[in-house]
Amino acid sequence: MHTRGAEVKRETLFRFSLHGKIERNRVRKKAYRQGLMLLLLALFPGCVHVPMSSETAIHDPLATIEPVEQGEVIVVYGKNAPPPKQSIAGSYFTANCAATSQMDTIGELIKTILRVNPQPGRFAVRHLKDLQKDKDLDCPTGNGDSILCRLKLSKAQVAAERLRYAIYVQEKFDANIHVPLYAAPFGIASCSNKTVLDVTVWELSTEKRLGSFSVSAEGEYTVLAYMFHIVVFRDTQKDATERLAREIILLLHP
Repeated sequence: MHTRGAEVKRETLFRFSLHGKIERNRVRKKAYRQGLMLLLLALFPGCVHVPMSSETAIHDPLATIEPVEQGEVIVVYGKNAPPPKQSIAGSYFTANCAATSQMDTIGELIKTILRVNPQPGRFAVRHLKDLQKDKDLDCPTGNGDSILCRLKLSKAQVAAERLRYAIYVQEKFDANIHVPLYAAPFGIASCSNKTVLDVTVWELSTEKRLGSFSVSAEGEYTVLAYMFHIVVFRDTQKDATERLAREIILLLHP
């Protein structure tokens, strides 16, 4: 009887020990899987971008101008806004939301005009820098207000290359930080972006200034992160460029 009781006791202890070992292994594997998932999320956090439209507006719209003829050329030039300056610490705690800007708005405007033109091929759009400058300009002193002298174009070149209008665009881009509470891969950051495009239109054949207007676009750039990142952004430069391109098309196709 004593031997039988000892065997039962040893078997019971063995079963408890085996069960405990199996349970510990199961817990370790579960903890390992969870830790691995957290590590992967920390190293490679997911990110979803949610683009939204900016609030755009036309200020002091220009009256309708004479429409372009088949084969005429529109000359576009101007100044791109420099990207906003931000410190390394500022970029980190705001998820770099204040420095999201395209470098060549003038170039993008030319591409967008051609893309949204309902009559492709009716007219061409060229950047001023791509035109051959006339080296034999006769610009007397005191005639610095002449648009052709400023652009280094001659009347003969304007006529030969059928250069109809010159569109000058000056870009302004501002970003203001609202919430700098981001520390990868957690937190929240929010910045407001505003783009203003000031436009002046000239008729090159008559050297007449036809007028000016501006396009603005405003929006908020927000990052929400808890391992997984959600980025809600409004690309004000792209939206302002798109709105300006469509306004130019309306001027050229009344």
